[in-house]
Amino acid sequence: MDGGRRLTRQLRMLIADDNDSDVHWLKMVLDETGVYCTLSVVSDGEQARDFLLRRGGYATAKDQDLIFLDLNLPKLTGVEVLRQVPGSDKMPFCIVTGSEAERELLNREFGIRRIAYLVKPVNRMKLLNCFRCYDHLRPLAEALS
Repeated sequence: MDGGRRLTRQLRMLIADDNDSDVHWLKMVLDETGVYCTLSVVSDGEQARDFLLRRGGYATAKDQDLIFLDLNLPKLTGVEVLRQVPGSDKMPFCIVTGSEAERELLNREFGIRRIAYLVKPVNRMKLLNCFRCYDHLRPLAEALS
C-alpha cells in the first residue's frame, strides 16, 4: 500500500471463486490499489451460499463490505447463489466472470449495475468503478482514484 492511503476501518470482503489464479490476481489488484481489507475465500457455490447465510462452519461470519462472486462456480453457479440467498438484491455484490453474457439477467433479476459486473481480468479501474456502485464504498473509490 502506498502513500499512506490505508483507511482506518478495515473492510471485510468475500471472494467466491474456484480458480486460484483468479483469486491471486484479485488479491494483487486490491493490494496494488491500496485497499485495506480482510479477505475470506470460498471455492464453490455451496460454500458461498452457506457463508452468506451463516450456515455450518460459517455461523460466525460477519457481514461483508463487498462480495466478489464468480458466476461459474462448481456445485452452485453464482446465479443460483444469488437466487438462494434471501435479500441478495440488497447485498454489495461484485460479479466477476469471463463473459458478458449474463449481464442483462443480473441487472433485471438482481439489480446488479453494469459497473458492478467485472469481466476478467480485473484491473484497478474496473475495481474502483465497482466500489462506486455502493454508497459505503464510494468514498473509498474517490480516495483511491
